[in-house]
Amino acid sequence: MKFLFSVFLLFFALNKLSAQDFIVKNNDEVIRGTIKGTDYFSVFISANDEADVILPAKDIKNFFWNGDSFVSKGFANGRNFEYRFVKVIEMGTVNLYSFGGGTLVPPVKEKKVKFRPSIGIGTGTGGYGGMGMGGGISIGGGNNSAPERPAGAPAIRYFIEKPGAGPLQEVPMKAITDDAKKTEVKNILLQKMGDQPALKAKVETSAEFNSRDVINFVKEYNAIKK
Repeated sequence: MKFLFSVFLLFFALNKLSAQDFIVKNNDEVIRGTIKGTDYFSVFISANDEADVILPAKDIKNFFWNGDSFVSKGFANGRNFEYRFVKVIEMGTVNLYSFGGGTLVPPVKEKKVKFRPSIGIGTGTGGYGGMGMGGGISIGGGNNSAPERPAGAPAIRYFIEKPGAGPLQEVPMKAITDDAKKTEVKNILLQKMGDQPALKAKVETSAEFNSRDVINFVKEYNAIKK
C-alpha cells in the first residue's frame, strides 16, 4: 500500500510539473512558474510561484502558457530591429504564427514593476525580415485554431515562414475581402507550398482565404511533408 501511495504521489508530481507554465531563455535556462501575461514584447511570470519577473522577448527563445507556445522572433522595423513574441498556430515544414488580437496582460497591482499592458504594433517601412531564435521550441497541444479576437481588440496579424526559403512574411488576411489582397495571399501560399501539386491546385482554385482556410492549407502541407 505504501509503495502504491508513493507511486501515486510521483505521478501526481510529474503531472503537475508538466502542466506548469515555463520560459526558455536564450542560454537554455528554464524558468517555471505561473505566467500572468504578455504584451508580445515581454512576458510576466511568477517564477516558481514566488517572485514576479518580467523578461523581454530579446532574452527569450520561447515560452509555454495555457496550452499554447509562443516564440521570440526578430522584426525589422524601419532602421530598428526588435524582438516580439508570436503565438504558434502551426509548426512543421511551414510555420504559421499570430501576433496581437487582444491585451493578454492583467493589471499589475501593488507591484512596482514596469510592464506595458497594451499592444504596440509597429508596421515600419522596412518589411519583416524575421529571423528565428533557433531550437528549443516546445509545441503544446493547445488550441491551434484561429485565435479568438475580443470585441474592440486590435486585429490579429499572421506571419508565415518556410525555414531555409526566405524570411518571415506577413499574410495580409486583415483585408481579405479585397481581391488584390486575396491574390497576394494566394501568391504567398503558392510560393511556400506550391511544390505539392494537389495542394497547389486547391490553393489556385480557392475563392476564400480567411484565417481558417490558410491554417488548414498549412496543416495539410505539413502532414504531407512528415
